[in-house]
Amino acid sequence: MKKIIAVAVALSLVPVAALASEKKDKSADMGDSSRIICEKVKLTGSRLAVKKTCHTAAEWADIRRQQRDNTTRIQSAVPRPGE
Repeated sequence: MKKIIAVAVALSLVPVAALASEKKDKSADMGDSSRIICEKVKLTGSRLAVKKTCHTAAEWADIRRQQRDNTTRIQSAVPRPGE
């Protein structure tokens, strides 16, 4: 029984390791700030529709920073009583 649980846990971590290596590859590509990087962005409201968006590495870094700042601002907002 313990072997089955250990194998299940080990197999569940394999996809996580693959995703982590992809992130490292993308961040390594962003070394040159003037390099154009295109990404496929899923459109809201459809499971299949995607839009190809291209920006420089510096613009992508700025977009991600703005998204992170907005998320932090929204998550740290204190709700007012009665609203």
